[in-house]
Amino acid sequence: LDDNSESPGFVIGPGFHQFPFQFQLPEQLPSSFEYYSETGRIKARVSFSVKAEVENSRRTASHSRERPILIINFYDLNVHRHLIDRVCLKKEIALACLCISKGRIVCELSLSKTGYVPGETMDISVHLFNSSTSCVKSTHITFQQRVFLSAGLHRKVASALIFSISGQRVKPGASGYYHDVIHIPPLPPSGMPHCEIIDIEYLVQVQIEAAGAFRQTQMLELSLPVIIGNVPLRDSFIDNKQVVPCYAHFDFNTGDIVEHNAGDLESASGPVRPVYTYYKTERKALLGSAHDGSGGGGGGGRADCLADMSPERRRLLKQRSCDVPQSAHSTTASTAAAAAAAAAAAAAAIGRFAVSHNDLGRNGTITAI
Repeated sequence: LDDNSESPGFVIGPGFHQFPFQFQLPEQLPSSFEYYSETGRIKARVSFSVKAEVENSRRTASHSRERPILIINFYDLNVHRHLIDRVCLKKEIALACLCISKGRIVCELSLSKTGYVPGETMDISVHLFNSSTSCVKSTHITFQQRVFLSAGLHRKVASALIFSISGQRVKPGASGYYHDVIHIPPLPPSGMPHCEIIDIEYLVQVQIEAAGAFRQTQMLELSLPVIIGNVPLRDSFIDNKQVVPCYAHFDFNTGDIVEHNAGDLESASGPVRPVYTYYKTERKALLGSAHDGSGGGGGGGRADCLADMSPERRRLLKQRSCDVPQSAHSTTASTAAAAAAAAAAAAAAIGRFAVSHNDLGRNGTITAI
């Protein structure tokens, strides 16, 4: 800018100058998000940045600087009070060979509740009753994230494994019982509000392989959806008052949980990896899986938490993708006025570079933390 400029402006003399400014972000912004392939490449990203540019009146010299910011939508689990209820799913499969019944296999999957925030623990129980004359070859229990990606008419779902436990054989007439406690790492909330091409969901899945006729395998599959938010249910952490909310990200490849502070963002000049609310609590030890040995099925199951795996095991459990039909599931996230107060302590870790959505239904504004 100089004296001869016809456009409104002023002369900037030598020295250091600071120009404070503020502006209101649009109300309908999706949260910052990144999805990585198994090779470490970014397959999907939602990112935001602020760019400042200065130039002279003749446009012969210019200088610009860009800083990343993070957008975080609040998902208050208290809006859906049914998420605190215990759920149980029961399913059975009938085995037969040449129209001759071989009995049934019954499986029950139970969760203490279906709404969690990162830092909580999920209590999973699986009961397996083998009243058939066939052997249950294996039982796999997994907790996974599913990311739905849309591009025109083409849709794809990519799955990332967070936790798995494998059970041993269950002989005819025997039963199996598997019980584990899963620590929820820093994860993005369910759904992706205001984004039509990305959706996120979580589910606990049980897959049972039974020996069928003519050496074929019959499958029994159960799955329960789980909602991940960032404002906990009011009855959460009731036994642990020393809850310290912060911001962190979870590495699916290594199982590491990395905390972030304001200094990490202030020194960043390029894209910043999205971070999510994480309620730091003392992790509960994994409970050993039980197995009824009345049928000679052997010992218990094997639990795999990514943070405790060897590099070789992690590679086996990396993300995988497959095509799905055009109609993908959708989970709608909710906002609430209580979210701003519940996450205030965590927001201080990010400082002025984090942006949060207040209750849009109440005041229609988005404010910077």
